[in-house]
Amino acid sequence: MRLAMIGPRTLLGSDSPQKLWEDLHQATADELLETLGRLKGAAMKVGQLASFIDAGCFPPEVRDIYQDALGSLRDAAPPMKGELVRDVIREELGGEPASVFGAWNTRPAAAASLGQVHFARLDDGRDVAVKIQYPGIEDAVRSDLAMAQAVKPLMPLLAPGLEVGPALEEIRTRALQECDYHREARNLATLADHYEDHPFAWVPRPIPELSTKRVLTMERARGLPFSRMKKLPRSERDRLGEILFRFYWGSLQRNGFTSADPHPGNYLLMEDGRIAFLDFGLACELDPLLAPNQLGAFLALRDRDPERLFQHTVSMGYLTRPDKIDAQRLLEYVAFSLAPLADDAEYTFRREFIAERTAAMLDPRNEWWRFIRQLNLPRWAVLVYRLELGLFAVLAQLRATANWHRITMEFYGEGEPSTEMGQLEAKWLEARRA
Repeated sequence: MRLAMIGPRTLLGSDSPQKLWEDLHQATADELLETLGRLKGAAMKVGQLASFIDAGCFPPEVRDIYQDALGSLRDAAPPMKGELVRDVIREELGGEPASVFGAWNTRPAAAASLGQVHFARLDDGRDVAVKIQYPGIEDAVRSDLAMAQAVKPLMPLLAPGLEVGPALEEIRTRALQECDYHREARNLATLADHYEDHPFAWVPRPIPELSTKRVLTMERARGLPFSRMKKLPRSERDRLGEILFRFYWGSLQRNGFTSADPHPGNYLLMEDGRIAFLDFGLACELDPLLAPNQLGAFLALRDRDPERLFQHTVSMGYLTRPDKIDAQRLLEYVAFSLAPLADDAEYTFRREFIAERTAAMLDPRNEWWRFIRQLNLPRWAVLVYRLELGLFAVLAQLRATANWHRITMEFYGEGEPSTEMGQLEAKWLEARRA
């Protein structure tokens, strides 16, 4: 079937072998996109992750074909039928979309794994974005989670150091929380408060009176999508990369609270140079009691002190069998996985680094594969890990360069601002404290 999709020119021999190879993969990617778009839920979410996290699954010469196609899952998946949209609005808000919102755009603006977005204008003139949950998606998520439980007995064989129960329970809890738009509205409001009047980040506020468990209405953002950001000059890509890093990683370290989903569809570059951040169904919140160990582990990594790093790692729950782990080997692995932050030097994120990191988890031939299976992913760190890998993957697509180590030290209060944006943010923080 895929060969037929390539077209008659294949039979005429007018294409080069390289072009035919690319066309075959393009047809395969398009078919994969169509299938995942129909499935929604967990399957669609996996496709969205694959669109920007390079797991080394595709040959380098056709990697962009698959990732570009899968990137369309955030705005080109098959939409809900109009009558279904109207049914959800009537059930949740008590009226037809046009009467509830004033001006209503029937054409969806974007698609997600759990719902789709429409633009509207309220009677008072405010432009809003309205996220509407797919009917029955919560039941589908529960079904997916039940299937995931079936692999639980096998996990100790694959990863002897992993506490399977807590990690799976965290995944289950967070997946169901994403189906609750009331919770997402609270996350939005929290981060909108945190970033009020910020010099380069903006978070829309929810409209509570037009939000329910299955409908979320928020201020509308306008700007360039990530696909356009990737094509900007290097200096601008570096600036955008620093904004993303400061928002996602900086929020987590300073406030203990941030979005855990740095997916490329979740932000826009506004005309004034700020980035608008969207979609907060997954929020990452840290226990303040962990802060001393996190800082201690980072400083131990900086100093290349294996024993000190080992002790903090045990305290944070990453090692359930510490007697099986060599401290020096642990230091080497952490230095590898956190290479962009480990040293006081400029670092350019590259897709090869992301591929190598994911290969360490997925490829038994990788030098770290066996070692990782002796480590634990504590429940509190499940979303942190997702955030870290996703953020690094996005920065790799931007090929962003900075001294990420110094910026991280700034978040921990261990260093002065080392960039122009750091100085802007420091002034903003000082004004807020005052």
